[in-house]
Amino acid sequence: MARSGVIYGPSGTFKTTAIAHFARYIARKTGKATLLFSADGGGWESCQEEVNAGMILPYHCDSANIPLPVIRKVSQGYWPRNPDETDIALVDFRPIDWNEIGGMAVEGITSISTMLMRHYADKNIKSGEEATSRFTQPILVNGQLTHEQFGQNSKGHYGGVQNQVFSMINNFTSLPAHYVLFTAHEKRYTEDGELQCGISVPGKAITPLVPTWVGDCIHAQDYNYTVKVSIPDIQDAAKLVEQDAVRVTARYYFTKHLDPQTGAVFIAKPRVTHSKVADLERKFPGGFFVPTVDHGFDRYLDAVDFLAQDAAQADSLKNWREKMDQRLGRTPTSPAAPATSSVKSNTAAEGGKQ
Repeated sequence: MARSGVIYGPSGTFKTTAIAHFARYIARKTGKATLLFSADGGGWESCQEEVNAGMILPYHCDSANIPLPVIRKVSQGYWPRNPDETDIALVDFRPIDWNEIGGMAVEGITSISTMLMRHYADKNIKSGEEATSRFTQPILVNGQLTHEQFGQNSKGHYGGVQNQVFSMINNFTSLPAHYVLFTAHEKRYTEDGELQCGISVPGKAITPLVPTWVGDCIHAQDYNYTVKVSIPDIQDAAKLVEQDAVRVTARYYFTKHLDPQTGAVFIAKPRVTHSKVADLERKFPGGFFVPTVDHGFDRYLDAVDFLAQDAAQADSLKNWREKMDQRLGRTPTSPAAPATSSVKSNTAAEGGKQ
């Protein structure tokens, strides 16, 4: 089972750049490449250097190309032999060679959810209910009058897509990769009159549940600041004038924190043994790290790896069973040893059936 995590936040918080950092971490830890399954419309230009090097192998899932079976097969450990093929009928999915692949990045949960919701409505897929408010509109194509069908999502579609998202994430995290990284957008919503913040997925039912389906949950909080830049004067191009320009920085929180605008709590958590949580916060004061052009999520994973190794070497519970056996005067036993009497009785009761 793969280690896993999700980075969620608004657009412009360098989530795609985090995938580039992640791929470099995977290459350094395993010597293998990273697969990028992308459903986001922005592309993977931030990772282009790693793509050109063969460190990242990307595939874009197009909403027009029957996304349901594509998402399922990729999450089950299949990858297109010909990812550049535009005709989905000719795309040939083959089992992933895990001797060559060490990590997977899925970009992202929100885009895939939205894509599936649109797919359910456009194809009038029945998931308890048909699409609602269906209508057609005429359009002339190649000299022939055709009609395009449109529709809205039913309540049943929300439940259907939520089940697909749950299945997808669990499939991905069951793969024999070193780590599976998801990205997602954030959303603010009201539940019982209280403002909530979390990962953007259709409806409210699974929003608080998604972080429980993965290991690390990182929230990317953006902050705007202004800088002075010199630009040509609008009346005299030979003259330079100063102007304020807006720039964005981000903090990647691995602990719960408050929305600086509303005071609502954003969910975040690290996947590290409880005895090392304080050490991780000492490594990253404030419970966050700041991504740069060169590093970010990779440094966080390095810190988690180091603390896990340190915890294994200094495990205060080592030899716990042996110590208890000595204290209670018991004969030392193996934790894996079965209860012989119950095994015999069960075998007899079953008549030796397999």
